[in-house]
Parts: sequence; structure tokens; C-alpha cells
Amino acid sequence: MPEPGGKTARGVCTSLSDELKKRQFLMLLLASCAAPITAMAQDERPSWLNPGEVLKDLGSFRPEGLHVGGWTRQGRGNVYRLNVKAGDAMRITLTSSSEFLNFAVFDMADPDDDAIFFSDAGVKVATLKADKNSWWLIRPILILSAPRRGLGAHYDLRIEKN
Repeated sequence: MPEPGGKTARGVCTSLSDELKKRQFLMLLLASCAAPITAMAQDERPSWLNPGEVLKDLGSFRPEGLHVGGWTRQGRGNVYRLNVKAGDAMRITLTSSSEFLNFAVFDMADPDDDAIFFSDAGVKVATLKADKNSWWLIRPILILSAPRRGLGAHYDLRIEKN
């Protein structure tokens, strides 16, 4: 039996069903659009940053030098970003009471390359000169395979004009 609007009961059910399908489609569309945004937010962490590390920006190299202190333990610690210009010559010194704490310097103009400097036991001073405008990643590293007491180590990092 037709209703006053000219629709049958079946027509009302069909239009409600169509409306429900449209809403479901829109919900799925919104959900599919939101998924990549969430994935991108999780992937913002650079691949070269190890789990537990925190990137600290030191800004540009200054002739008067820089000094930072920190603590590192089992890969959890600060790594430092230093902007360098072609021709900057500097000496980077790491001091620590732990003989098992070393550091590495990476030129991030090509992050796939090996470290441009890696300290070893007894030698914790790097004398470096920047070949091009870039930024360097300075990573204090606690050697985990060495027998020692404690979980981490304090350090001081000095960057001075050479």
C-alpha cells in the first residue's frame, strides 16, 4: 500500500539500507585514510636512530666550542646532531670514568657510510675537518660485551675549534 509520500514500505527499507551502506562506505573510507597517517607518525623515527636513543640538536659548530654531559646505558642515551660547514676543523673529546665508553662520528650527508671516526680504548679524541656542508651524528657507545659493574656510564663531550 503506497504511503502519502508515494513510497512503499519496501522502498523505505531499500532507501534505509542504501543510506546504511553509504554510511558504512564512508566509515571505511575514513578509516582507510587514517591508517596511513598513523603509520607515518610511527615511522617518523629515523632508521639510523637505535631504539631507546634520543636525538639532541647541538646546532651549528661554534668557534668558542660546545660542551655537553650525559649518561648512556645499553643503547639508551643521547646522540647528538651537529651542523658543520665545509672547512670547519674541530677536536671532539669524550671523557668518562668508564674505560668501556667510546664514541663514533657519522657524516649524515651519506648515512649509509661507515663512521668517519670511531674511538677505541685509550684514544677518545677525534680531530676532524668537514669536507662539505652537512651534519654529523655523534654517538656515545657503551661496549656491552665488556665485563664491568653497573649498567651505564656518565660522560662529558667537548667540541672545540682545532
